[in-house]
Amino acid sequence: MIRRFTVLLLTLLLISSLGVVAGVPGPDRDTANASSVDADVTHSTASVAATTTSPGTSDETPLIRESIVLEQRPDEPGVIGATVTYEVPDAVTELTVRPDAHTTVTDSSGFEPEAGGSYKWAAGDGTPSLTLEIAANRTNEGRHIHQQTDRHTAPHANEHTQTGAEEHARTDAHEHAHDHEDGHTFVETGEWGIVAVPQFELGWVQRAPVGTDRTVTVDGPGVAGTDIVYFGESTTYTETVRGETITLVVPDAADLEESPTDVLASLAAASDELRVGARSTNVLVVAAPTGTVEWGANGIQYGDSDAWVRDDARLDVPGNVWLHEYVHTRQAFASSDIDPTVAWLIEGQAEYYAATLTYEQGHIDHREFRRFLEEGQESPYADGVLADPGTWQDPLTDYVKGPLVYGAVDRQLRLESNGEYTIEDAFRALNRAEKPVTEQDWLEALEQRGGSPVREYAMTYTHTDSTPESWDEAAHELAFGQPTPAFEYSLAAGEPLAFEGLLERSTRTEPRPLVVGETMTVPIAVDNRGDRAGTYRATLQVDGSVVADADGTLESGGSTVEHLTWTPEAPGRYALKLGDEPATVDVLEPADLTVTALEVSPESVEPGEPVTVRATVENDAARAGQTTIQFRTSSGVADEQQVTLAPGEMTTVETTITFEREAHHEIAVGDRRVTVAVERSLTSQASGATDSIPGFTAGATIVALLALVVVGSRGSYRRLEWR
Repeated sequence: MIRRFTVLLLTLLLISSLGVVAGVPGPDRDTANASSVDADVTHSTASVAATTTSPGTSDETPLIRESIVLEQRPDEPGVIGATVTYEVPDAVTELTVRPDAHTTVTDSSGFEPEAGGSYKWAAGDGTPSLTLEIAANRTNEGRHIHQQTDRHTAPHANEHTQTGAEEHARTDAHEHAHDHEDGHTFVETGEWGIVAVPQFELGWVQRAPVGTDRTVTVDGPGVAGTDIVYFGESTTYTETVRGETITLVVPDAADLEESPTDVLASLAAASDELRVGARSTNVLVVAAPTGTVEWGANGIQYGDSDAWVRDDARLDVPGNVWLHEYVHTRQAFASSDIDPTVAWLIEGQAEYYAATLTYEQGHIDHREFRRFLEEGQESPYADGVLADPGTWQDPLTDYVKGPLVYGAVDRQLRLESNGEYTIEDAFRALNRAEKPVTEQDWLEALEQRGGSPVREYAMTYTHTDSTPESWDEAAHELAFGQPTPAFEYSLAAGEPLAFEGLLERSTRTEPRPLVVGETMTVPIAVDNRGDRAGTYRATLQVDGSVVADADGTLESGGSTVEHLTWTPEAPGRYALKLGDEPATVDVLEPADLTVTALEVSPESVEPGEPVTVRATVENDAARAGQTTIQFRTSSGVADEQQVTLAPGEMTTVETTITFEREAHHEIAVGDRRVTVAVERSLTSQASGATDSIPGFTAGATIVALLALVVVGSRGSYRRLEWR
């Protein structure tokens, strides 16, 4: 038998969606205080590693394990060494690795170089590896680059680069800021370094679905995130808020302007206060030493959940860089292919929440908050149309006009809905939307919560050069001071996912691969952490579309669990949102069943007599199988039956078939065949002959039959005698 495998070619750019940072986790906190934090503190004298596993994998899922070990080269500042090793499971028959442009391969084991800078492994050595040399010093590179000084005490600058393609320099109303475009975004000095983790594009051929697992380690003192690594001695501060562990790394070489516990408290409070989903498992923030390095920015957020911020950044300014970069880690909707008409949201949103959260944490007063927003009313920022970047007279219009418009829409939404909704609900909706996010996603999220007036209000200030007015403290209190609900959606703790398959019913604590036709039931916990009752909508999304939802009302502090189901109809790899939590699930066709034996009984029959056909069917796969068994003859399909078997199970399927024509008839099931002889016996021949003679009795038939036997015998005797 030839086994049939589904061979999939999958390509995964291993830029982590779950940046996991090791360290000693702090205690869970329901709230975070802006001035103090009960954090765990660790002085780093050895390497601290980061590990991340692709979502949607289970304990049984085979994993391609990627292990990266980074090392400093003190005699070669600006260059670091690395070794990346792969553990390849049996389910993978081919693996291709392509390092990023900053990485040079100096040696390899188990890999063969290919055109285009890729390295290919074929089944054999189960732990192939590459030895690397990496250019650590870089400029103008990062997912989000932010420059900000205290705009009230000095000229300030903001700079944003997305994949190195854009570059901005921000001014205030009075004076141009210093140009930092030649400064570093990553640097290694020989004594310490803040560097980007090398990225590898992987492609593989698999027999069965596999996941990926990545570990990053520093050889020597340092702290590794999934995408940023710090080399050198440091002290780490960690705090866990609602399942998100924030790690602040303070290098010995840094001179932190603020107390590290105050910085961590501000970040923890932001994590608690932002109810927009998309929390990372771990967030790594490094305080970048400013003594000897010319940085090209005051902070960058890199990858999904790693960032660095200059050590002289302050907490008591509206443009709080610490919080700006943290907000970027919560923008799951942000991508390089976002609709240009809503691309302004990425920085406008981060600036708005940096100021709003700083105000709510008590680091600034309303006068400073309002003055910050009022800059968006001034030329040249006010003259630009946010939805049309081509009209921006200053490239940082999104940083300055953006937060004013975003805040004004937030205020209008609160007023129109009587506090039932805030713009955080629209933020959450964008995080749940299928990428790339479009303007229609944004406008619909507003209209569903505030009606057409809010949609039209947003259109006015994003599609024209009209600019909203800022608002005083009394107006702020009227809109923002009223109680609001605040819902969070997550997998219910302590309640498993349920699976009802072709034959099995089972439960698990996490998603696993499914079989077409199998149903997964997900328990979604809904918590109202706001200060008033409200209406919730729990959803289960597949590839950006809601496939199941449930709504209801919860009082302040109330919670419930909704059970949402999904039954996939086609195989493939699907991106799921379980409430606010992402997962990737592979859906497979049911396993092919094998016909291992075929027999008939009896092997010889008279025309019109039934023959019993039995087929033995087995499932030698690791998942449930389902096949339609067809009993075929030369005339076509005589019968068919659906068979479903658990892994390793066997059964027998039978049917009856009759043939009217004398011949040797073939019966086939799967690739098995058997022959049955259909012929008339001597008895039936005699009976057929006497039936045509009137008055011929049964006794006469017997006499005639004996006569035939005698004649036949005599004939044989004569033939033998003749020879």
